[in-house]
Amino acid sequence: MPKPPASQRIRLWPLCIGVALTLILASPAVPAAEAPPPALARLLAMGLKVEGSFEAPGQMTGYVMRARESGRADVVYVSADGRYLFIGNILDEAGQDLTQAHVEDHVLGPELETLWQQLESARWVAEGAAKPTRIIYSFTDANCGYCHLLSRVTRHYHDAGLQVRHLMVDVIKASSTGKAAAILQAKEPAKALADNETRFREGGIAPAAQIQDETRKSLTQNRKMMDRLGVSGTPAILYRDATGKVRLQRGMTDLDTLARVIGLPQQPIDDPELARFKAPSAG
Repeated sequence: MPKPPASQRIRLWPLCIGVALTLILASPAVPAAEAPPPALARLLAMGLKVEGSFEAPGQMTGYVMRARESGRADVVYVSADGRYLFIGNILDEAGQDLTQAHVEDHVLGPELETLWQQLESARWVAEGAAKPTRIIYSFTDANCGYCHLLSRVTRHYHDAGLQVRHLMVDVIKASSTGKAAAILQAKEPAKALADNETRFREGGIAPAAQIQDETRKSLTQNRKMMDRLGVSGTPAILYRDATGKVRLQRGMTDLDTLARVIGLPQQPIDDPELARFKAPSAG
């Protein structure tokens, strides 16, 4: 989603009873040394357990909560007095998603680095520079409108050295499987992917009539990788930040953030379809 206005850049969504947590496959965090605060009582009663804690903004404490049955975990926040629980994303004054960084640092841990190594030998479709100076991976559904918009952004960075490696998945519509197969099974998968983007507003590429076993295997493996990351929607981007650390960007976001994700000098983009993803003008 695009960057929110300044008045909404620091937000916490309160706990809504009955709404399930979206839980992310975790690596162990530092164990919590103290007894859990009262605000976590309801989550503990739901079968979650405290697996770690860390200092969070606003004098809050962040907690890694793991579901006993599924083994997945996510980050929640508790007020300094221990009475109030907050579930959702914290954004700083610059619109940076601090919760995403907390999840990567305290939940996913080395999982991202391990997955990056596995992605290098996975079945992906390359788009962009043939000899890249910068590589990012994107879980992409051929029916995903936000994936299409992301492609409209990244094409402006191809000449600057960007290569996007698309991991095709089928999570949006029934036809996603056939369209992913049409791309993966094409003689020139990159050309088939480009064809889908060119004709996206007209329905995109036609689904394959037959789906090969290897294609089904690839799609299943890609969905499993999404599950490992706790990602259910597309696009989901894996990239290395300026320090070389593997990071995860969930969903389409504003152009300034995407420039940081891409890691190349920001390119001018005048595409009308992307106007809503530009930062508002000062003044």
